[in-house]
Amino acid sequence: MKSILAAFAMLALLSGLTASEGAAPPPDSASTTPVPAPNWYNVEVILFRYTDPQAGAQETWPVDPGEPNWNGAVALNPADPANPALPYQLLTSASEQLTDQWNRLKHSHGQEPLLQIIWSQPALDRATAPAVRIGVPPSAVPMVVTGAAAVIVTPASTVSTSKAVAAAAPLQPTPIYGTLKLSTTGPYLHLDLDLVLRGLPLSATAAISAVSMSAPGAATNSSSTAAVPAFQLYRLTEDRRIDAGKVFYFDHPLFGALVLVTPVRKQ
Repeated sequence: MKSILAAFAMLALLSGLTASEGAAPPPDSASTTPVPAPNWYNVEVILFRYTDPQAGAQETWPVDPGEPNWNGAVALNPADPANPALPYQLLTSASEQLTDQWNRLKHSHGQEPLLQIIWSQPALDRATAPAVRIGVPPSAVPMVVTGAAAVIVTPASTVSTSKAVAAAAPLQPTPIYGTLKLSTTGPYLHLDLDLVLRGLPLSATAAISAVSMSAPGAATNSSSTAAVPAFQLYRLTEDRRIDAGKVFYFDHPLFGALVLVTPVRKQ
């Protein structure tokens, strides 16, 4: 009897070992933890410049301060209320929260507001987050061939006080343009701003002939080229840790920006 019980005990033991050896290992909890979706924010920007003719007069400005990588930045999508989950989408004026600031700038004697835009986007890690296009540089305006020369099509006035010029006239150059990148650095929000103000034309001796194009079949000579006036550029670059829900002011002796980042939802 004891030998039978011992045999059953041995079979049970062997059966348990076989089941343990053949069973799949428990899943690694670290590898199966879902990555949290990024937080979404509305980003509202007002660009303005100072109107005092002496603004920045005491400074020495480089002729070529460099320009933001506007072409490498993300273009904002048109507003689409039917698809609010579309990232980098322009929002309507109903979402604006800086209307009072715009009006104060508009009625001030020392500042001139130039552009106000608002869009919605996720905040990604700083290493992978794309920058967003702000305004429109002259280089984005198409050229047309007139006779034997190429000329840049520009409006009668390059000064625009439209609050949505980027959406209404995407090919109209704006006095201020550049890029903005909202991202996360650990638990914090981070903002990288790179803007350029186009000032007055440089003197004829400092102007750069930026366009030289001949019409098809035409001979190339000095009379068949068109010189594009070179403008003095003023650049503002800044990266800063920010808090959601607060208005941040980015300052330059000649122009500035107000930025408000507001949490809206989680995807």
